[in-house]
Amino acid sequence: MRGDFSRFTYNPLNNYISVLKQQGRVDLDSDWNEQAELTSDYLRQITADAFGLLAVPLAPNGIVNDNSKAFSIWGYNNGPGGVFDFSISGGIIYIGGYLFKLTKNMTFRSQADYPEPEVPDKIGDLLVYLEAWKKSVNYIDDEAIREPALGGPDTCLRSKLIGQVRVLAADNLNSPDEACQFLSEYYPLSNINLTLQIEQSAHQLPLSFGEIDLGGGMIPGNLHYRIEIHRGMNGDGGLSEGVKWSDENAAMVTRAIKTIDNRNILVEEPEEVTGESFKPGDWVEISNIVTELQRQGGQMVQIEQLESTSSGLQVTLDAEVHPLLTRRKNGKIEHSLSPRLRRWSGYYPSLALKNTYDLGRGVKAVFASSDRKCHYESADYWTFAIRDREYNKRHAPQKSLPLGIKKYRHPLAIIKSGTKGEKIIDCRKFFKPLAEFGTGL
Repeated sequence: MRGDFSRFTYNPLNNYISVLKQQGRVDLDSDWNEQAELTSDYLRQITADAFGLLAVPLAPNGIVNDNSKAFSIWGYNNGPGGVFDFSISGGIIYIGGYLFKLTKNMTFRSQADYPEPEVPDKIGDLLVYLEAWKKSVNYIDDEAIREPALGGPDTCLRSKLIGQVRVLAADNLNSPDEACQFLSEYYPLSNINLTLQIEQSAHQLPLSFGEIDLGGGMIPGNLHYRIEIHRGMNGDGGLSEGVKWSDENAAMVTRAIKTIDNRNILVEEPEEVTGESFKPGDWVEISNIVTELQRQGGQMVQIEQLESTSSGLQVTLDAEVHPLLTRRKNGKIEHSLSPRLRRWSGYYPSLALKNTYDLGRGVKAVFASSDRKCHYESADYWTFAIRDREYNKRHAPQKSLPLGIKKYRHPLAIIKSGTKGEKIIDCRKFFKPLAEFGTGL
């Protein structure tokens, strides 16, 4: 989760079952968030153990709306002159132990959580599957999150389950088991790992680790490093791949209001939201809801100049922004796409194993892989909260695999193409209410 968090403390290997509040003690955001994760993961694991990784609940006998059509695939169209599309029935489904809902029927191309979906360029047999993952949601995504009575400051975020019906070209699949096997092989687990080398010299600690003098001595400041693999877009439409990082967990983000020209963007003054503003030289990532929901990076650029105006903060960038990231409609920026600028501490436009990346403040990163062939996905990330010398020595990542993003994938249907039309093999699984087992109903 990107956000202004002090650190993430939840670790399922600890077998903790709750966070206990003590009288007169300091409340931390990490305590609140760990309790939320403990509860959520406990319920998710119970559900997944009971019903499997994907299950459609059937309503009790006699109920008209039995949910048996939920996430069924029908109305496939990919003929000459036609547009690739198919229908998805609304309903309730469990994926990876999480409950996901479609409130109504929709089509592949009209999914709210999957704008501009990827369409296979090959016409033939297809595998349709559901992919779910968690995303942090801020006031730019949902204006109702921010309290207007406070006059603008940011508050809490929300964690949302994103569900996307996706398609892959896949020949010679004839059963749900074969489809599950195909998905697991098509998406191998990320095997890239990260080691952080943290400067330990005494003279560098106050500057490098943000220590704060409270009069009674030095205490560690809050530096929360986020290191993330970037796959995004250049100004000319080409793809870029590299490593970006932030020493504030990429928490500072602001809404784009207006595109003045290809290098000048008017944004909401971030100081009104976060209490601080941009400065010349800052790296920023320009993205919108399409790139966010496709887990693709935006465009990485640096700020050349800033100018405060009555309408907001005018940001001048060192490169032209690709039009797709700040699309206009009738001459105005499309606010429905929620364009935004997110600040990062730095960016390297390449990713090489065993190369040492200087992340500033005495922190260096080295990527490696235990396998001959390295696998990773866009937006794979690591986080680490810099504290005092002993904490850093004990807890700094050492050959650590990415923390996420955790994806849950399961087949919904196999579309078999043939001379007599398409045949759809249903891959969904079902379960009845537990109270009906053994009753003969």
